[in-house]
Amino acid sequence: MYLAENDADLAAVDMLWNAVYGTEFGWLPPKGGPRHKDRYDDHSTYLMVRVGHQVVGTMRLVVDSAEGLPVEQFVGVDEYRLPGRRLIECQRLMILRDHRNQRFPGLPYGVLGGLVKACVHWCVRNGMTHILADLFTETPTTPIAPLKALGFIETGKEFIDTELEQAGTSIALLLDVGELFSRPFRTSHPFYRYLMEYDEIVDVYH
Repeated sequence: MYLAENDADLAAVDMLWNAVYGTEFGWLPPKGGPRHKDRYDDHSTYLMVRVGHQVVGTMRLVVDSAEGLPVEQFVGVDEYRLPGRRLIECQRLMILRDHRNQRFPGLPYGVLGGLVKACVHWCVRNGMTHILADLFTETPTTPIAPLKALGFIETGKEFIDTELEQAGTSIALLLDVGELFSRPFRTSHPFYRYLMEYDEIVDVYH
């Protein structure tokens, strides 16, 4: 797990977007130039997962800024901007089909678990207090259930992501990072130990 830092990494982000949202699901409208380039790109961090020599997963983290958050193209989230809070939106979570629902050495909860761990680690290192997740509701690959089990709560905000073609309904979930860190004191589930324990493959210290 690592952060995209150079042109080759960002080309891999575009490769994943084209492979999953484009070839597999047919959601991407035609576009010239890099897929990831938009008004939020300067406020974005891209988490990457590589298995062997192949990049297999990514998640985009967008910090709240004067540009707002991507979800605000469709629904308002001003009520979550309370004093002392620092919001981030995680979106565009993609894992290559052949690497979903598999576990690997160093990724005991699979690529999704690794991306969640990297996201939480990055948010803590950068002082983020709340994470908004923008998720599809109707796809067989949606991670709504595991994220709700982790502590994300439904906001009731449903919308259509009109940036994509025929992607169906999406929903916004919200996680209080402090609540997440209190969970290990109230449950013995090993996933929380995995989230908090030292991990030499998490290279997201920026």
